[in-house]
Amino acid sequence: MDPSKPNEPSIDQGRSIPRSRPADDEVLEGEIIGKDEPLRRPGPVPPSPPKPPKRGLGVRKTLLIVVAVVALGLCLGGSITAYVLYDKATRPDRSSPTVTLQQYLNARINAHDDAKASVFVCGSPELNVIDSEIDRIRDLEAKFDIAVTASFSDMALASAGEVSELRLKINFVIPEEDERKSVLVQDWKFEMVYANGWRVCGAEKTY
Repeated sequence: MDPSKPNEPSIDQGRSIPRSRPADDEVLEGEIIGKDEPLRRPGPVPPSPPKPPKRGLGVRKTLLIVVAVVALGLCLGGSITAYVLYDKATRPDRSSPTVTLQQYLNARINAHDDAKASVFVCGSPELNVIDSEIDRIRDLEAKFDIAVTASFSDMALASAGEVSELRLKINFVIPEEDERKSVLVQDWKFEMVYANGWRVCGAEKTY
């Protein structure tokens, strides 16, 4: 209190002075804050981290993906082509009597594959004569440890229709000593029947 102004009211130094603050509760310049009142001065707000820019696949990665897709397509295409060719090569061809008989005899004599030969045979075949001849050839192979092969010639249809007669010569090539070979020629007649393709149904040796 100023002694020259006796009528001036005294000021309590420990009392807070009322003030008006902004909405963010910021302390005003020259403001007296009580001892027990927190300053609540807001600190600086840290800036938000910038969002990473969106990045594309890039030329190199895109090129790798394209190459991988093309390679996969080529592999699939190659597999499909190989399967079609294999299926075509192994599928039995019963389109004609001559083709059917050749496949049957090749399977039985040259390949020793009776299971494959059976797909060229009709439901009730009479093939005892050719079975006996093939058994004799196989006994000869086992006895002398040789491989007898056969070729076919002079094949001709003697009759046509759903039941046909096919004549041919079977040429058995028999290995001999000193790498020589002898040929045993036999005349045969086969009965061919059409039943969802041509099939071997009978055999007869004609000499």
